[in-house]
Amino acid sequence: MVNRDFEAYFEYLENEEFFLGFTPEELLKVKQLSVIHQYRKGQIIYFQDDPKRYCYFLLKGFIRLERTDTEDTYIYIDYIKEKNFFSYSSVLNFERYTHSAYSVTDVDLLLIPMDVIIEIIRQNHNQLLYMYCKLSEIQVFQEARIQQTAISSAVDRVIQSLSLWMFDMGRMIGGHMTIPYPLTIYELGLVAGTTRETAGRVVRKLTKEGKVKFTRKQVIFYDEDYFKENAKFLQDLGTDYAGQLIEILNLA
Repeated sequence: MVNRDFEAYFEYLENEEFFLGFTPEELLKVKQLSVIHQYRKGQIIYFQDDPKRYCYFLLKGFIRLERTDTEDTYIYIDYIKEKNFFSYSSVLNFERYTHSAYSVTDVDLLLIPMDVIIEIIRQNHNQLLYMYCKLSEIQVFQEARIQQTAISSAVDRVIQSLSLWMFDMGRMIGGHMTIPYPLTIYELGLVAGTTRETAGRVVRKLTKEGKVKFTRKQVIFYDEDYFKENAKFLQDLGTDYAGQLIEILNLA
């Protein structure tokens, strides 16, 4: 990446939702003290239980978060899409990272020193409130994931996991809700609490019915209403607490 690419990122940083509540002085401090790193596909960004030194803003690419127990058994998986800040829990709580982070694609990542963010939110109460709202949104979403585990049917869990993905990572591309990132059937099985084989059978059936399509680079939802109908427990997830706060505070 050449210098002008870095400059372009910093130039438009103030237009990203997370930074709308920053004062010009705070934004300047972030630009002066932060660094941009590039990570190739498959690289580790940090490990679970590492001391927290930075918080991050994903400028480009896709990141996978994993958390395991003391026996190194998988228990949690999540994703960060571009133009998003993470990890909120690391800023507002905990002294160490609660998960590991890996680059699923090549990524450009803004590393913001943790003490810089903490100093800003101590003085900027609007930004602190924004971050609290974002953390509340994350909690609502995670509660939906927990509710899903109580569903006895593995087929239904796979369908609802796809619905969660659509709500969380999908955006309108070419007239269809699309997740423009490389997700796998294996990962779908993990999230749904079932086997790769079961997840694969469900996806093949949905593909044959013209409802969804998996490729190596994206997931396309051709029948958005079907996935909404099969995820009624997500009805409250449309509440954009942070977005409403931005409007109330006239930050946009």
